[in-house]
Amino acid sequence: MKNILKLPLGLFFLLILSCSSGGDDSVPAISDTEAPSIPTNLKYSTITESSVSLSWTASTDNSSVQSYLIFKNNENLVSTNSTTYLVTNLDSSTEYTFKVQAKDKAGNISSFSNPVSVTTAVINAELQYGSGSIETYLGNIIDNDVPGSSGNNYKEPTISEIAIWELVIKAILDKNISVAVQKSALLKYQIKEFTDNLLSPQQTFIILEKKSSQSNYWGTYVFSKTPSSENLVISAPHIKYDTNTGKQAAYCFRNNLAKALFINGTHRCNNEIPTSCDGTTTACSSTSEAYRISDMAHTVRSVFQKTTEILATSLPSRIFVQLHGFDKNPSDPSVIMSNGTRETPVVDYASLIKAALLSEDNSLTFKIAHIDKDWTKLTGFSNTQGRYLNNSPDPCSTSATSTTGRFIHIEQERLKLRDDIAGWKKMSNALKGVFQ
Repeated sequence: MKNILKLPLGLFFLLILSCSSGGDDSVPAISDTEAPSIPTNLKYSTITESSVSLSWTASTDNSSVQSYLIFKNNENLVSTNSTTYLVTNLDSSTEYTFKVQAKDKAGNISSFSNPVSVTTAVINAELQYGSGSIETYLGNIIDNDVPGSSGNNYKEPTISEIAIWELVIKAILDKNISVAVQKSALLKYQIKEFTDNLLSPQQTFIILEKKSSQSNYWGTYVFSKTPSSENLVISAPHIKYDTNTGKQAAYCFRNNLAKALFINGTHRCNNEIPTSCDGTTTACSSTSEAYRISDMAHTVRSVFQKTTEILATSLPSRIFVQLHGFDKNPSDPSVIMSNGTRETPVVDYASLIKAALLSEDNSLTFKIAHIDKDWTKLTGFSNTQGRYLNNSPDPCSTSATSTTGRFIHIEQERLKLRDDIAGWKKMSNALKGVFQ
């Protein structure tokens, strides 16, 4: 009879467990249910009209603290792994309450820190001053302060913000600059009285511009105090897409002393959200898609549109010339112009500008939408400013069927008209020939 090794019962079961199938001899992880300690000593510093700096003492945890959750007025604002944070985009003269929680890797969250209440600073609403060349000044804004196609810097204004903007524009037109200064500050904009002391005689302009430390990229709007071309308003809605049109517009504005100038504040593709207005484009994608809310020529909920509407109503004799650019194919003309419709207005400014441009450069070729009615490329029929100026019942979704003649949409090839100051001069002289 074979000998049988006799083992103590506890050791027998230990051997059985050690030899179980799968060969996994790791010790099961203990579940972490312990929350981090409460962040302490939450305090604030460096209060401005739109920001505040927060700091606190770090929490501890049995494993490690992964992040801190910052709450503004009881709503989670952001998560950070630092013990300091700069809160931005706050409203001026407004009280906010902040508190912080700590979170570990297992998802355990501490109780709230001590709350702190902060009142942001009062807006510094003062008239600003500048001097030099208005063209150079605007060129620096275009080069250095206008975001490109990525980033979502452009923020669509709210209905209440557009209402305040309307008060600002009307105050500028009424020469009530003190009201314009106060109201523009509510929108993180400012008023600058700019003297171009390189012109002879020197000229003064009112600039409505974004405050350098703020982030409402709605564009820059300039008004001549003593315009020579009283009936001319120049705009450029695609300054980062249609190369050089912003600088060309600034050049034409200065050399014509036009009534006003609008230049947009970001690339037309800067915000990925589509506008509700009709029409599609391949400007922002390899496939056709809806226009973006950052595309000032194709949205009605913008201060670019609202400024056009106000000036159109307040100054009923003004003509709005909008400068664009396109990549010219061999079969394309040098210039494509439209009044926003196929109809011929009583005063045909497109044809007048064509004649003036030919006087500057007789090699230029043209297509005009209300004359060359088979032409369909870049006619501007979905442009929301053009629709409004042509009395469309719904500029967002309905093309105009008749024309007032007050809107001129100009698409230009780059080489002959947009490339440099020589081309800008042709357009500027043509506008002077028509509007002075």
